[in-house]
Amino acid sequence: MYHRIVQRRLRRAFEDINAGRYDRIVPQFAPAHRHVFFGDHALGGTRRGLDATRAWYGRLARVFPDLRFEIRSIAVAGWPWDTVAMIEWVDHFTVNGAPAGNQGVHVFRLRWGRVVGLSVYCDTAKLRRYLEEKAAAGLVEASAPPITD
Repeated sequence: MYHRIVQRRLRRAFEDINAGRYDRIVPQFAPAHRHVFFGDHALGGTRRGLDATRAWYGRLARVFPDLRFEIRSIAVAGWPWDTVAMIEWVDHFTVNGAPAGNQGVHVFRLRWGRVVGLSVYCDTAKLRRYLEEKAAAGLVEASAPPITD
């Protein structure tokens, strides 16, 4: 039963992102956490505090305003005090008017219902190209340094 609840909450979080409700994402993180997006680009880096994580989600919303996730599978293991959840996804968005997308996995670590760790794995070379295209078209934030703390 607990694993189903976690799955439902994670699906709802991705639905919130799809609907542009980023303000509902950061409150799910514990005050001290580790949010990692791999790669050397504007969305890369590691954040450990709520302010930096909030700024990162703000950047994500501005750089990819039409980002939509399609969940392929969810796996949950562990107990409420130490849960690991993995979500396999495909995303869709546009880059300068052309359809684009990526695929990857989010790995969550949860403690008592709060996110204490999130690592995002995707095709970072593809993402970097998309960001470079957006920057070349005038979106300065697409080439900004990573948000870290």
